[in-house]
Amino acid sequence: MAKAKTPKGPGGAGQNHIQARVAFLYRASTYLQSASVSNHSEASNHGSPTQIQVQGGESATNDNKTSDIDATRELKQPPPKQHVQVSKLSRYLASQLRGVSLKSQLRLSRDIKRSICKRCDSLLIPNSTCMETVENASRGGSEKKPWADVRVVRCNSCGYMKRYPQTEKRSLKLAERKRPKEVGDGGQTVTSQPTMTQLPAVHDAR
Repeated sequence: MAKAKTPKGPGGAGQNHIQARVAFLYRASTYLQSASVSNHSEASNHGSPTQIQVQGGESATNDNKTSDIDATRELKQPPPKQHVQVSKLSRYLASQLRGVSLKSQLRLSRDIKRSICKRCDSLLIPNSTCMETVENASRGGSEKKPWADVRVVRCNSCGYMKRYPQTEKRSLKLAERKRPKEVGDGGQTVTSQPTMTQLPAVHDAR
């Protein structure tokens, strides 16, 4: 005798434990990477030279004046940016997250996918583990063609680059711009429909 099939529930209800596991792995990876970033910032603050030795006495010669000018120029220059080293445990958890999503055929959200490097599985944090720039290869540039802007994300650990077009700045298509619209009572745009007088007359063939 055949076994009766249980009725299926709503879609995705059987993957709640997988979604919880993916969320836990992502939060753990983010926490470990943020902890490494904070430790790196504290170490750079303690190790940065803050005291400058100045020779005593009044400088009357030109050599002393040039040395003072060079010292002031060095002070005005910004310190070089130091890239934060990616946590190995954070990268391991991110790779586990990707493996769980692939085996269970669970589609990750766009924010999670774009925050993990596709080559080395490192968590991408702007100005610490990755660099973000905006490129526009069009002739007019960003001033004339803002819809052609492309956000470029470069991983500092492996050098992998990913480009994301800024589609929210694109204008409407020509067919949508030419489509006539009317404003209704509730303030909603309603497309105009042809009236009975505008319809062509149809004669019944008898």
